[in-house]
Amino acid sequence: MNNSHNPLRLNVGYLYSKPIGTSREIPVACDHLEIDDLLVRDLNSQVRISRTREGLLFQVNTQARLQTTCVRCLKNIYLPVETGFEELYQFPSRSREETDLLLPGDGYLDLTALYREYLILAIPIKRLCKPDCKGLCVVCGADLNEMDCEHSRDQETIPEAAADEE
Repeated sequence: MNNSHNPLRLNVGYLYSKPIGTSREIPVACDHLEIDDLLVRDLNSQVRISRTREGLLFQVNTQARLQTTCVRCLKNIYLPVETGFEELYQFPSRSREETDLLLPGDGYLDLTALYREYLILAIPIKRLCKPDCKGLCVVCGADLNEMDCEHSRDQETIPEAAADEE
């Protein structure tokens, strides 16, 4: 079912001639995957493929850990994400809408681009290595999770001084 070189390339050609309503569930798992600039670890997905009149409906639920950067301390981290999506790949002969999602004639469908898109959308805006990350010193750039610098003590008094000026 899966291609060992690309676990997101699925053989779905056998469903082309099946009756409408036929469906299959395909587990997709991969320890490490690079999708362009996106580094993915521990990918686990359940892909349900259903034959419809127009084509094949893909219903995907997936969990993974994505490499990103903590917005406070700028360390690389692997952040757990979870997402799901539904997409209809149409038979070329029955395409009524303008769509890029057409089923290939050879029966092998690569879901890599869709996975990349939906995984990126699942990344939260506020990405933290830990909930209480202290970030970097704005003066010297020291990682305040690892050390205290003289500036971090000075900055605690800055808001009070600014309030006195008003």
